[in-house]
Amino acid sequence: MPKLLVIQAATYRAPNDRRPLRIRKRKLVGAVMPYLAALAPKEWDVELIDDAIEEPDYNIRADAVAITVRTVTSLRAFEIADRFRARNIPVLMGGPHATFYYEEMADHADGVCIGEGEEVFPQMLDDAAAGRLRRFYRRDSIASLQAMPTPRWDLLKPKDYAFYAPYVIQQSRGCPYTCDFCAERRLNGDYGYRDRPVEEVVEEIRKCGGRHIFFAASQFVGHKTRTMELLEALIPLKIRWSALFSPRFCLDAQFLDLAKRSGLLHVNMGLESISQTSLKTMHKEFNRSQSYEEMIENLNSRNISYSFNFVLGTDDDDETTFPATLAFLKKHKVPAAYFNLMAPLRGTPLYDRMKHDGRILDEENMERWAGVTCHIRPRNMSGEELIAQVQKIQREFYSVGSMLKRLRFPRSQADLASWNVNLTQRKVAFNSDTMNEFSEF
Repeated sequence: MPKLLVIQAATYRAPNDRRPLRIRKRKLVGAVMPYLAALAPKEWDVELIDDAIEEPDYNIRADAVAITVRTVTSLRAFEIADRFRARNIPVLMGGPHATFYYEEMADHADGVCIGEGEEVFPQMLDDAAAGRLRRFYRRDSIASLQAMPTPRWDLLKPKDYAFYAPYVIQQSRGCPYTCDFCAERRLNGDYGYRDRPVEEVVEEIRKCGGRHIFFAASQFVGHKTRTMELLEALIPLKIRWSALFSPRFCLDAQFLDLAKRSGLLHVNMGLESISQTSLKTMHKEFNRSQSYEEMIENLNSRNISYSFNFVLGTDDDDETTFPATLAFLKKHKVPAAYFNLMAPLRGTPLYDRMKHDGRILDEENMERWAGVTCHIRPRNMSGEELIAQVQKIQREFYSVGSMLKRLRFPRSQADLASWNVNLTQRKVAFNSDTMNEFSEF
């Protein structure tokens, strides 16, 4: 029986510290490795290796190695691949990094999967066994989200996960929006937003056995009617779930009430900015800054834990943006927030514009390292000033005093969820020069 190793690479600690950034336990039961194992033909014996937990055994018997790669893990993934290839073991690579960096990946792999892996990954394994691997593999058509195989959770090591770790479930792919800075639509071929059948999502949740679920999607609500059908189907399961969806759905009382009844525990939302002018430049006019207060009240009245994402460093941001953002968060006692620097990712209109204007800094290393890094020449401040301002509001927002004023005494699961996010992000905020929270799905 041929042996397959599926490896999830860690990130390095820092540019001058090429040691993997290790963690004791995962806080999410990820879907990527178990799903790749489920795609493998039945005759393959599959072992999953999480490089963030433990160093791979480079002397282990293997007939093929598959490595899933994100940009932030790419350099470490290449090191792992090179060590296995030195033993003449064929290495297959795929993941988000392959969409725009497939030529680079091919320097460290025998075969690269570009885009969706259904049907492609099994073919790669067949070709590896037969000694006929091609350099690149890409689907000629959109992957069906019907009858997807159940992830091989049985191959995971329970000791590697926190006892409360939610299971990651994929209920959709793609994004219905076209934000200026986001490459999400391009990662799987720009096929638009697609839903999995409700009954199949429900059955997968039953099979995982988890009571806490994280729906892995850039947008949980792509088609509202279909999403509400899923929410109705979740009610009998009596689970608690978290997801990311647009702030506008928190203005919809009917949707929010049903989400609460179905077990919504925490929602993460991309507010991006408190300035409507900045939102317009990001092509996020559907976010209405004047409605944020109503949205917050709707969430608080239902005791739903929530967090906001911000993108800082747009051409409309200046020195007033940062204290104004922090004041907004403190005034409304927002439970949690993530502060991101504007990054011109490949495949986005922002990248094309910044590239044309010569404003991209160190493109080769963009998104390669954890931590707070500026990859553009901001219009209204220096890159160093932008980093300093973001780190300052991170640390002020996650200071002990701020947490005590913003967060409720933990009397419910929603309160505990908010405290858990804050304690995790406090560690990130006070180590933001060298680390970040990268829990791969």
